[in-house]
Amino acid sequence: MKTLISCLLLISFVSSNQCVFAQNNKKVLLIGVDGLQYEKLKDIDTPNYDRLILHKAYTGGISGSQSQQDTKSGPGWSTILTGVWVDKHQVTSNDSGLANAEFPSLFKRIKEADNSLWVGSISHWSPINTNFFTTDLAQANLVLSGLSDADVTTRGVQEIASGHVDFLFLHLDDPDGVGHSSCFGNHYNESIRTSDTQLGALLDAVDTRIAKGEEWLVLVTTDHGRDSRGCGHGAQTASEKTIFIGSNLPLNAEHSEFIGDIHNGDFNGIYGHAAQTSIAPTVLRFMDIELQTNWKLDGNPLIGSPGIRKMMAADNKTIKWYSTDSGPVEIHQNDQFIDVVDASSQSWTDYTEAQGVLDYVFVHNDTPVALRKSALEITAGLDWSTARAYYFRGDDQYVRYNKTLDKASSGYPRITNNSTWPGLGDYAHLIVAAFKANSDKGYFFLNDGRYLRYDLNEDRVDSGYPKLVDNNTWPGLATYATKIRAVLKWPNSKVYFFLKDGNYLRYDLEEDQLDSGYPQPINDSNWPGLGPYATEITAAHQWNAFRAYFFLKNQRYIRYSITSDQAYSGYPRTTDNETWPGLMTP
Repeated sequence: MKTLISCLLLISFVSSNQCVFAQNNKKVLLIGVDGLQYEKLKDIDTPNYDRLILHKAYTGGISGSQSQQDTKSGPGWSTILTGVWVDKHQVTSNDSGLANAEFPSLFKRIKEADNSLWVGSISHWSPINTNFFTTDLAQANLVLSGLSDADVTTRGVQEIASGHVDFLFLHLDDPDGVGHSSCFGNHYNESIRTSDTQLGALLDAVDTRIAKGEEWLVLVTTDHGRDSRGCGHGAQTASEKTIFIGSNLPLNAEHSEFIGDIHNGDFNGIYGHAAQTSIAPTVLRFMDIELQTNWKLDGNPLIGSPGIRKMMAADNKTIKWYSTDSGPVEIHQNDQFIDVVDASSQSWTDYTEAQGVLDYVFVHNDTPVALRKSALEITAGLDWSTARAYYFRGDDQYVRYNKTLDKASSGYPRITNNSTWPGLGDYAHLIVAAFKANSDKGYFFLNDGRYLRYDLNEDRVDSGYPKLVDNNTWPGLATYATKIRAVLKWPNSKVYFFLKDGNYLRYDLEEDQLDSGYPQPINDSNWPGLGPYATEITAAHQWNAFRAYFFLKNQRYIRYSITSDQAYSGYPRTTDNETWPGLMTP
């Protein structure tokens, strides 16, 4: 009704067939061409892609960080449609179920902003509509799945021509299918030419609507690159991480070729290009839907003023970015305002002691850009068998770790409670260390100076616990009861207690007392390779008779040789999904 009234008001000034609709006038067509390699696209005569402003971009998240995701269709399309990486949308593979409802797709964001807006999705590859975003599409005006590329194009042209479209997503799949069946070559090139013809029909339909006075943003992209032969994808290589973003309108500097210093130059400087996460906030901003800080979108919009650019974690405490201007940057942590810095500083360090999953949002030029980090610490490790260990984390969760497969078991982490660990749940937030004494008993130490004895056969805390760590229960340890930070069982009767102050104790289980001459300093004479990290140890675990692990603050770890009694060279390393698959998963 509002558009009709606006049109009627204009009739006295212009002829009726020239009437320009003022309401809901901004339309978006988002076209995804699955598996289309940017470099191949640039090598082939494609007159319709040439109608767009086309630049390289990247997918796959930041390699080695929590945002790293497989360069596959499920994670890729989910990132495109939500504006966040896999650590938030949680579509880890092509077989994943519903995306994380905490980070809705464009389909839902737009409808929530204005339910009268027309939203549609027409997809060749059905899981986009039927697996990942089924719930988000419940209020959509049109959802079609499993159509051929030709039919997706034909229906897309029809919907655009109808005049009712506000946001339409179209998915074409043939280049990806041809790549899998034939790799790079003539067949793949021909699939690109075909997609170019289909793109041309869609662009012509949009141009017709623009001539009628509508404002249209057309974005064209792909979900992932391909390996060097063009046959597959999924890994973290430069070619598989390379995508593109094309637009019918000029976009801001974030979309153009980057000129500046990137603090992460991996993959031939690919992180200097726009991220796949930028597409969703670009659509929202074009449609005049204000970007909210609590949405925690990872991408920088490609229209209007960008926020701080190229933001990523430099280490577990410091976040860096690129900025050519000054001005305040508001910093939010888990929805709480915590600091403000100037954009020109291009760096900020978190000195808080917050634990768990930390969602940061940096707001500059009224543009929020988010980054998720884990400040998790491994607080204790308990060996259970030759094939299994348990790791307890600072967020009151634990992970069952498969030592044979060297990865976390499916379904973890889980909450440490009285169902999962009978008798231990009430003390989950107090656990600072653990060790397995023998095949029957394990021990948990608490930060308030108490301990629990756990029956590994009955799978429960023994009755009568917790007890105080005193000179009756642990002769010689009373003075250090609240200073314990980690415990390591050696393959004999000796147990080592590592203290907050950088010293350690040696306890003899057979004699049931502290050995004389302790405490001693944790240095490179007593513990070769551990000296510089004496006060940073958070947990220790005997993996087997030959190897142990020390976990450190800021998500690092050291592998220690029991046989040669020294740290392995090349450590510490980052505790992430490359080194400890699944251990630090949110």
